[in-house]
Amino acid sequence: MTLLPEKSTLLLPFRRAASDEGPLRVGVVLDRTSPWTEALLSLIKQLPGIDLVPFTVTGRSPAALKRPSWLLNRLYSASQAKFDPFGDITVDQTEPATIESLDGIRNADCGVLIWLAGRGPNIDLGGVAKHGVLTVRFGKRDRVIPFWDEVADNDVTSMVTVYWHESSFARGRAVRTAETSTVPGLYITLSAEEPLAAAIRTLASLCLEIREGNRQFEEKLRGFPEESLQAFSSVGYPGTLETGRFVLSKLARSGYLRWKARGKESKWFIATRPNSGHSITEPGRLDLSGFRDVPFSDGIEAADPFLWDTGGHHYLFFEEIIAGSRKGRLGCVELFDNGSCSEIKTVLEQPYHLSYPCVVPAGGELFLLPETSEAGRVELYRFSRFPWEVELVATLVEDLAVVDTTPLFWNGRWYFFTTTLQPFMETLLFWSERLDGGWNLHPSSPVSCSVRNSRSAGNLFCRNGRIYRPTQDCSVRYGYAIQVNEVIRLTPTEFEERRVNWIPPAWSRDLVGTHTWNESSGCQVIDGIRWQAAGMRKS
Repeated sequence: MTLLPEKSTLLLPFRRAASDEGPLRVGVVLDRTSPWTEALLSLIKQLPGIDLVPFTVTGRSPAALKRPSWLLNRLYSASQAKFDPFGDITVDQTEPATIESLDGIRNADCGVLIWLAGRGPNIDLGGVAKHGVLTVRFGKRDRVIPFWDEVADNDVTSMVTVYWHESSFARGRAVRTAETSTVPGLYITLSAEEPLAAAIRTLASLCLEIREGNRQFEEKLRGFPEESLQAFSSVGYPGTLETGRFVLSKLARSGYLRWKARGKESKWFIATRPNSGHSITEPGRLDLSGFRDVPFSDGIEAADPFLWDTGGHHYLFFEEIIAGSRKGRLGCVELFDNGSCSEIKTVLEQPYHLSYPCVVPAGGELFLLPETSEAGRVELYRFSRFPWEVELVATLVEDLAVVDTTPLFWNGRWYFFTTTLQPFMETLLFWSERLDGGWNLHPSSPVSCSVRNSRSAGNLFCRNGRIYRPTQDCSVRYGYAIQVNEVIRLTPTEFEERRVNWIPPAWSRDLVGTHTWNESSGCQVIDGIRWQAAGMRKS
């Protein structure tokens, strides 16, 4: 496991300094070192146009402070053996650091300060950094063991929030929150991997954004609502009884899940129905009845369905995985009115994994924009003979591993929604004058940092003059559910959307996930994953 994000995830080719003021000096205040803070410092040192200035302050550790129990120590040591981002939990993290004077920090003339030491609400932050102070909060409460509450309560997600402060730690603005999946087992530190990676990448990205925008970006930060942070006081170690309950509940849950999954395997499949006008945009009128499985041959697993109708024919494109293989390729069948389909023909196969065959019309031609993240780029293909043959026409982005890129042509411009996977899900928005043209990073990027609403779940579509964007909810598991969002505002400088519906895996028996929706004038299509007896074909 690694906490250090790849440089490509910081979108360095798309970032430009807004002025010639020179490097941005970033101060980082620590009262102890740990693997995750070392990873942060290592990344900031590598950023172009950034000068790192570390500060160390001394914390207080009163003799009366409660020590962790023997059981908690054993549990945490076992978890550390799997993943150790924080180091020794017996180092006190609940008391604010003792600051004799902030003059040394003020004299360093930092552009921004990242404060990761203990902090008291009465510390005067005036003048410590030109563009303010950033802090981080892990999870629901500032526990000595971060994310203990989330794992103990079986919450499906954990959060990390970056706050921006102008004058006091007692008040701050939540400028970015990342929501990641919680690892629900005994090893509590595993749940910290994605949130910590998110914190590192978010802090590094904010430093780059401050370097680019200077005072303009500072004004953008002031646009976030200010809130009181007095209630978020530190919480100490779990007691022996609480730790015992935690261990017993995790062992019982693990046993139950093993029993439930015995002799079964999960398989992806695709289902279709005629398009009779039913929509997924209105919760009160959601009707997902009438879907029938596409009858693929035995040994075929299929997902990521896309549709295209032409000349009275209905064509279904999808990711095809042959039994025993982990590499996807793109297939196509023609759908017939009686529920049957033609034989699968492979449209595109590469040495790397392919999925999400997004069909895009532009300029009187049809294009294919598949997921090619394993190749570390975004490729655009054109249909040279629809629907069976394509040719590569452009590489839209190099050295950026993103998934499920979904374009939209709106008001004379192309917009591209795409998602990073490592080290956590983050939805990026770009725009361009051409489908095959250079991408421009949208100022609202990232438009989502939540595992509940990141990866695209099919084409954006219009209904009654409104734009809707289906996304995947991967909180419980990958591809668990579909969230439907209405895009309220979309320009090269503005973006806003709101959730309007949520589709759980409940439209068919034995479902454990559903993650793509598309429709054409004649058909609607959805995919799902379900449990079935090992080796059995679901009829």
